[in-house]
Amino acid sequence: MTLVEEFVVAFGVWEVAWPYIHMIVDEQEMELIVGMQDRPMTVDEVADLLEMTRDRASDFLYRCYRRCIVNKTGAGEGAQYTPADFGARLDHFAKYENWDDIPAHARKAIDRRFLDEFISKHRSNVQRKMLGLASEDTLPNDTVLLLGEVEEMIEAASDIVVQPCDCRRLGQNCDRPVEVCIWLDEGAREALDRGYGRRLTKEEAKDLVRWADRKGLMHTADSEWQERGLHAICNCCACDCYPFRAAQELNSKGVWPRSRYVAVYDQERCNFCGTCVRRCFFSAFYHDDSMVEVGGNTRKGVCFDPDACWGCGLCVSTCPEGAITMRQLGG
Repeated sequence: MTLVEEFVVAFGVWEVAWPYIHMIVDEQEMELIVGMQDRPMTVDEVADLLEMTRDRASDFLYRCYRRCIVNKTGAGEGAQYTPADFGARLDHFAKYENWDDIPAHARKAIDRRFLDEFISKHRSNVQRKMLGLASEDTLPNDTVLLLGEVEEMIEAASDIVVQPCDCRRLGQNCDRPVEVCIWLDEGAREALDRGYGRRLTKEEAKDLVRWADRKGLMHTADSEWQERGLHAICNCCACDCYPFRAAQELNSKGVWPRSRYVAVYDQERCNFCGTCVRRCFFSAFYHDDSMVEVGGNTRKGVCFDPDACWGCGLCVSTCPEGAITMRQLGG
């Protein structure tokens, strides 16, 4: 077998990405992963494997760690490195490197494979939750949260980092903001240790989620962060973000990502501006065939289907007349 053939097997590279593998990793990185044989190695062991000086091996491993080609446990002289996987490397490549140099048709195919892998990884736990059973592992983007709830999470965090949204970099199905994924505490510290991400103050992070909300992005995170610890806040669209795309394919609306609220629409207060219709990803607010006279102007009628609502609150935060409120489910 050639080095490339050995590498794509050892690293789990998806066949759809094989033609572009030299854009994603170089030959020395391939040699490292193949030589590791999926076992942890120290800097000295890597130096022997690749016939490098120790200093050069240390610098090379940090580069691989930063590029999500290897993972690291421990620190200093006791640090050990193990192979990452293709999904982790692709995630970093799309966010920070030359993803746009891959032809558009190939990006679409790789994005679809990424979504398929994401669905396969989480399908069992989503199905357990849909049956009313506890999931065996924590699901990402566990719950749809309102703006004030994520601001509370930010206030409780010690370390905050913002990174590009991997879903929107990979999918590229809309033009909404990209640098909006907020990592908190342990997740933030790991990003900084790898050498990427931009540190934010609490006020900067709150300003960011408010801006993301105005730009039409929903907020998801772990609603039980007080018990399980802070990790991340995602600011999501439904056209690119894997949890929402996966949820629509798995028919898991309301269960994962979990909905805790539903919009309540007061048509008497509505001025029929249509902002809610434009902002709703799920057509819970929509125009019917009616026309309404408002202040001498004729506008399209607005209807609301509560069964289609995911409880994100994007309609509430920009309704100029306060015609929409959020009601907590089960309460």
